[in-house]
Amino acid sequence: MANVVIRAVVIAALTVAVAACTNSPDSGSNPTSAAASIAEAAPTTRKTCEVAVPAAWQKAIDTGSVRTGGVSNVPMVVDRAGEVAVARDNGDTRDVLLIGADKSVNEIYAVPEPNRNWVGSVAMDDRWVVVGVEYAPRGANGINPTLMRIDVVDRQGGPVRTVVESPMEDRTSGGKTIDSFALFGGKVYWITRDTYASDTGTIRSYDLNTGAVTDVASGDMRNVRTTAAGLSWEVAWDQNTGTRAELKIPDALPPPVAGALGTGRDQLTLATDGTAYAWFTQNDQGQPGLAYWSPTTGLVRITGTIPEEGKFAPTPLYVVGPFAVIDRGRQDDKHDTYATVVDARSGALTYLRPTVGGANGGTIAVGIGATSKDLPTSAGVLRVDALPPLSC
Repeated sequence: MANVVIRAVVIAALTVAVAACTNSPDSGSNPTSAAASIAEAAPTTRKTCEVAVPAAWQKAIDTGSVRTGGVSNVPMVVDRAGEVAVARDNGDTRDVLLIGADKSVNEIYAVPEPNRNWVGSVAMDDRWVVVGVEYAPRGANGINPTLMRIDVVDRQGGPVRTVVESPMEDRTSGGKTIDSFALFGGKVYWITRDTYASDTGTIRSYDLNTGAVTDVASGDMRNVRTTAAGLSWEVAWDQNTGTRAELKIPDALPPPVAGALGTGRDQLTLATDGTAYAWFTQNDQGQPGLAYWSPTTGLVRITGTIPEEGKFAPTPLYVVGPFAVIDRGRQDDKHDTYATVVDARSGALTYLRPTVGGANGGTIAVGIGATSKDLPTSAGVLRVDALPPLSC
């Protein structure tokens, strides 16, 4: 999968944190055989319990904001090094920033014609940053933001490259339309629908090393995406049952994960930070839940209060160390939140007020100041090794 390798120090910190909260072997035992024994053991089942946001977590949120300026700062994705790509609007310019795990800030991409265009989506690995540029004029009403261009930034230097751009005549006439893109295996994959309203199209790939463009498939398709299971896209839609996506190019998985993972929902929500894995699933009674696996904990099944998955688009799920982070909170008389965090060591669950733009590489990226109408005013970086466990 197109991701950078997590830094060894983060792996070590997360492995120790997880092992310390399980029935891990004594320090004198063989760690390799111990991890293998845990991985092969029967699944552990934990039920969620709701807890208040710990004071240390709230302090980390309050102090985690990074000074980037601008009117809005939207965290878009986190890579295996814990770096956060942020879409920033300065009021007259728009760009993409890269915030390091140490909160350093670098401007890496300027949006062309910023009064007309905006950052629709971002994907990145240790070398490439892929930006989907949407046609979304400032102050416009009644316009559905549409991908009009896909650009690539080489973090090792060199000019910005354009993978594909939609001609203006197609955008104004409802002709061929860029639907979506994904970064996978050193290539950018994107779907071009035959017309704006069509459900049929063609998916192509662009090799980031050679520049070669290849036709991959055509037919009914929308919303190409990458998960830890591989590359997938939607092939059917129903207003009652939702969408149906298929895994088209699988990625390699640890045998215990491959053996526990189901199809459909499981594959399309599978997340990893390079060491731990988590996915939405159901038990034998059809009740929603989470599954979590790491080399030190083995398979953990979490039941109880879990935000429901989306019918028409998978609810974003991330895993970072012992935490599963769900980009869906809870809005009711007692809650007004945007995200949910579950600690796989205990099943403890808490709701976060900030939006979540991703979690990886020991970092949870949050958008601070967001409302139902306004984008986050600033981006925050939470380092997992500074957060205490969630406990029931």
